[in-house]
Amino acid sequence: MKKLVLIILSLIFVFAFCSCGGDPEPTSYSPSDIQVEKVDGDCVYSVIYSDIDNSTTDQWSGYDTKEIEAQTAIEGIKACMQRDDWTDNSIVFGYAGEAKLKNALYSYGTNGYDVIDLYQIGIYNDSYTLQGELDQ
Repeated sequence: MKKLVLIILSLIFVFAFCSCGGDPEPTSYSPSDIQVEKVDGDCVYSVIYSDIDNSTTDQWSGYDTKEIEAQTAIEGIKACMQRDDWTDNSIVFGYAGEAKLKNALYSYGTNGYDVIDLYQIGIYNDSYTLQGELDQ
């Protein structure tokens, strides 16, 4: 009976350790491509994230702003700001995958330069107020 209990306890510990080994969720996603076009002398950037599944962008942001969405947007905007063609009036849009119509994730500069608008399946859903993150 003791052997059976020890075997069962050993199996429980083994399964407990095995279940913890999954890939951790990233703290932010990195752009796979940045496309730019000039509109009235200013730049409009399209930041493409190929590692975000565009069929599940309904999970991108709920009604509460999640840290991963805000950090992904901040990192994408910073990547655009480091380019030589950046201007102070530039606008940034983040997209899941190549299709741009209903896969909008965020925008910056469309409603001021102190806020990032977050979208769910391309529909405005929430915003994140910047607190100096782009100055760093």
